[in-house]
Amino acid sequence: MVRVLLDACVPHWLRRELGAADVTTARYAGLDELSDSDLLAAVDGRYDVLVTLDQNMSFQQNLAGRRLAVIVLHPADQSPESFRALVLALIEALADVVPGEVRRVG
Repeated sequence: MVRVLLDACVPHWLRRELGAADVTTARYAGLDELSDSDLLAAVDGRYDVLVTLDQNMSFQQNLAGRRLAVIVLHPADQSPESFRALVLALIEALADVVPGEVRRVG
């Protein structure tokens, strides 16, 4: 089972949409106040995938050698419908993303 952390910027209700994945939110894990670099260090090895809206994370953070993958969501807007439209593609990405990879969905 894939261990997924939803970044603080991702709507928490999305965790219920991700089927068989073991999904935790950054807020629930007490990680919602960390900077990107501190967050990556804290979750590397604890989670398999970080799902975020932070478009710049792949440019600002070095993910080489990490045991975690990052999926960056690109919803059309912040509406629930825009996030729900990405769920199927997100589930597919969770199934085959590899550690150290940054994948964009949407």
